[in-house]
Amino acid sequence: MFTCKQVSKTLSEEDYEKLPFWRKFGLKLHVALCIFCGKYNRQVMVMQDTCRCYKEHEDELEATRPKLDAEHRQRIREALQLGQGD
Repeated sequence: MFTCKQVSKTLSEEDYEKLPFWRKFGLKLHVALCIFCGKYNRQVMVMQDTCRCYKEHEDELEATRPKLDAEHRQRIREALQLGQGD
């Protein structure tokens, strides 16, 4: 059986599909039995799905993103620099 720390590390860093059968089985078992890892697994899956969806539609999103002119960019930079001094 895996520890919660091992499960969370594996779920967030490794490509799940490439894992050997015995490791996948152990992860599934732990996630099914542990409420915290089950919740974490769902969060990781949602984040991965969101990233995949963004990647698929990145060009469309970029085309519809409003463009800032140089004056507005400069004002934002100045505001950020002022905020860093706090």
